[in-house]
Amino acid sequence: MADKGGAPVSDEKRTSTIQIKVVQAKNLRGVKGDSVTAYARVEFGKTLGETNKAEIGPDGITKFNFNASIEVNLDDPSAIDEICHRLVLFNVIEVLPKEKKAREEKTAPIGQGVLDLSSLLRGENGFSQWVIIHSGTTAETVAANTGQNISQPELQVEVSVTNPLVSAEVYSVSNHMTIRVDSVYSLPDTWQPSNNATHNYNAVMTVPLSDTVDVSVNAGAGAIRPAPEKNMDISSPQKVIPRRYASSNGLTGAVVQIPNSSVESYVYEEEDGDIKTKEHHSFRKEAETDKARVTWNSERNVFLLPSATDTLQERIAKCRAWPMEIFRSSLSSGAKKGKDDDTATSCHGIAWINLAPLLYPGVTRIKGAALVHPYIESEVLERTKKTTRSGTVSGEDSGQQRVSSGGSRRGVSSAKKGAKDSKKAAKEPAEGGEGEQKNQEAQIYTEARSYVVVEIVLEKPLVSKRPPEELAAKVAEYIPKRSSLTKHHCGADEAVSEYHKQIGDVANLVLNEYRQKFGVSNESADSDELSDERKRALIYDLNSSGKYFAFKERLKQSVVKVVREKFFKTSAFQKEEELHQFLSELYVFLIEQMHKGVSHVFSLQNNAAPLPSPLDEESLIHFAKEAELNQNFELAARYYQERLAMDQNSSASWFDYGCFSLLVGNVSKAGECFRECLGLDQHHILALLMYGVVCMMEERYDVAETFFEDSTCVQPDNYLAWTILGLFYDTRDNDIGAEMAFLEANKHFHKEDSSIFLSSAATLLDLHAYSLVESALSHELLSSPKTLNQEYYILLAKLHMAKGELTEAEGYVKQATVLNHTNPAGWALLGHILYLGGESKGARDNYERTLSYEAPAPDTHSIRLRLASIYLQLQQYSAAKKMFLLACRDSASCITWLGVGISCYRLGELSEAEQALSEANILNNTDPEVWGYLSLVCLKTSRKLEAEQSYKYALRVGLKDADLLGEIKSTQKEVGFGDAGF
Repeated sequence: MADKGGAPVSDEKRTSTIQIKVVQAKNLRGVKGDSVTAYARVEFGKTLGETNKAEIGPDGITKFNFNASIEVNLDDPSAIDEICHRLVLFNVIEVLPKEKKAREEKTAPIGQGVLDLSSLLRGENGFSQWVIIHSGTTAETVAANTGQNISQPELQVEVSVTNPLVSAEVYSVSNHMTIRVDSVYSLPDTWQPSNNATHNYNAVMTVPLSDTVDVSVNAGAGAIRPAPEKNMDISSPQKVIPRRYASSNGLTGAVVQIPNSSVESYVYEEEDGDIKTKEHHSFRKEAETDKARVTWNSERNVFLLPSATDTLQERIAKCRAWPMEIFRSSLSSGAKKGKDDDTATSCHGIAWINLAPLLYPGVTRIKGAALVHPYIESEVLERTKKTTRSGTVSGEDSGQQRVSSGGSRRGVSSAKKGAKDSKKAAKEPAEGGEGEQKNQEAQIYTEARSYVVVEIVLEKPLVSKRPPEELAAKVAEYIPKRSSLTKHHCGADEAVSEYHKQIGDVANLVLNEYRQKFGVSNESADSDELSDERKRALIYDLNSSGKYFAFKERLKQSVVKVVREKFFKTSAFQKEEELHQFLSELYVFLIEQMHKGVSHVFSLQNNAAPLPSPLDEESLIHFAKEAELNQNFELAARYYQERLAMDQNSSASWFDYGCFSLLVGNVSKAGECFRECLGLDQHHILALLMYGVVCMMEERYDVAETFFEDSTCVQPDNYLAWTILGLFYDTRDNDIGAEMAFLEANKHFHKEDSSIFLSSAATLLDLHAYSLVESALSHELLSSPKTLNQEYYILLAKLHMAKGELTEAEGYVKQATVLNHTNPAGWALLGHILYLGGESKGARDNYERTLSYEAPAPDTHSIRLRLASIYLQLQQYSAAKKMFLLACRDSASCITWLGVGISCYRLGELSEAEQALSEANILNNTDPEVWGYLSLVCLKTSRKLEAEQSYKYALRVGLKDADLLGEIKSTQKEVGFGDAGF
């Protein structure tokens, strides 16, 4: 059984002993040459012992074989952390030859070396290492003076433990934190290198070691430094700046520098701190290049047991910002001590380090600049959610020990002193009164806009992030599995080509029959009567001989292929009307293709390029959008379905049909379409997002999160994916996740005149994801309530219009036109709102105003269509004809040509009306109004048969316009024909 810290619950104290064996040294050189007698002193906070005095051997090796030990209390988190950050120090000392009259032998330091024991916390039970001994008087000096490459002195050390310090199980759920403090920039004017040589500067942060034990981490003794040379600022360093051990008491020279660790360059925009935006760049550039700074460049490691990791997460979730105390202390002169020590600490400030990004999934590193504020204890207690102060002002002292190897407990007295300073600081505010007066001397930080650059790195993320592979696998579970497509040897084109071939063969057979019966005639001027007589005779012979039946059977198989491959008909019809309609369409198609086949046989085909089919995918989606505009959703659905029938393997067609299904409120159908789209293209970013939206609407939040997260893995630089993920987290009250997602979205957003929320809302409106549109606009309102622009009000108006709330929509769009009365988009939207509300004249005025601007309005086509329809309602037929023709010029459709046809009919231009209606019929031969007006035109031009057929088709395809039906009936009575039923 184990407690939260990972230690078993037991009354017996658990310990482990670290054995340190100093085996030998090599490359030792003394003051007077290579003949050296030396010994090594081993320290770990206190002296553990000294090796024997040994002479260098003939092989250059100095044998020591000295053993020291450190006993560690495994139940004490502080003792574990001690092993994580404290270094074993080796002082190698030369014993000089004893002078004749000297009573004691003299010694001289050769150098220092350090050993890091933290690998013992990563599951290692022992290791052997050659420790480099740094000295400024031996190898380095010789190399610098003579240019000779002389090897560094080294000490061979072997380390082992009697029991593992941390079990593999506990280590797997523990963590390792590294705190790096660079510098405080933009110092108060009174702090200059010349008058601050008598002070140390401290930066202290409290970190949990378990759920009950904290440690105060001190960045070390910082020193004030003058401004660097030009072009040597930290954000673009020209040389390597090594980092230093924060716990560096007793270390001198190069030994204080951490191997393979240096201050890295950074980009302001990629930071996590307070001042990183463009408006701060010039200020920071000046502070970091032209002004003095307090520099630490230190690094301190902290080992976090499982309970410490949990506590850290809980505290960050509660407080977000983590306090780092910054203060100045006087260097001790050794003259007076005691009560005067109370005044040693001054200029007590605090920086709030935003640690919230460490709760983002997968994040292990944060770095940024935090402003330094005056330390006000009441504010600190409020922001940290504590009732009493923890007393971190003194920081940690390198003399304080948590291992039973002993040593002075200097940290205890230091902590007491810090607490005394705290109490004094706490007492002053009570006497001083309100707010900033509580810490007057620290106001210099605010006036100077001082800031500290801090970096925190974790070995493992506090919140694990699902890998892209796992997300992709989860997404695949919801996508319909598609078997590999079977190879069709006969597609639509091949079926039509086969039909052409069979038509040609049959045509040649019929031609041979003709020639056998009537011979080859060179006369091209045969009378019509003779031609008809020969035709009847040939047909009679073919029927009576059975050859006609044989020719028909020969064509039958190719026609079946056309029906299957071109028309996708493989099942029985449910209604007789559908069968008749299909046979009519098939007949027209076969006759057209028969002429092509016969023309090919007789080389009469037109060599000009054939006209493209009007019903391609682009046209169908355009027709569908027009039908949506007219709120004819049944017709729009048909166009979407026809588009899918043309190519069921088109991911774009499935996606568009899914968005349309959302528009009409068919959520389950939308989900099915998005899944089909993802089955064809699993990286379709919008389909991933929209299926997540569907899952949100269906309250399947776990699935929604999977798809939203996967979208950010598929396109990590897509601001829309991150914004939608943030909006989703916000609905689930995941503030940390939302904050992370919005920060990522802003990193990848590059529009100057908008925001992630406005741009995302515009896209989501087009995709009919209205719930998220509302959420995005709410965030825009919260983020910039005083700077709402016209785009915000237009989007808000569009949202209310889409929801049918026309009164609210009208109010918001009028606010938009007040902000910018020259933007045609606002007037166009106002026209749409009035149009939907039935206010035709008001809509007309706004549409006309929109089209009068030099700048084109968005979606001019829809404006022209609606304006033209208003002209028709108001019987302004010439204006309607002109506007419909403009719409035809931009993008012809059945609706635009129908409008032209109606306008021409009302103007009495029957020939032009018939041409326009015929164009409309080509684009959609099932529109009842087209057939209805064609019937009227034929009635007016006395074409009885065509009038009757047009009227019959109008009824067959469902003409329901009572006014149009009444007009047709009236005209039929007037001319005396047109309805074959009577």
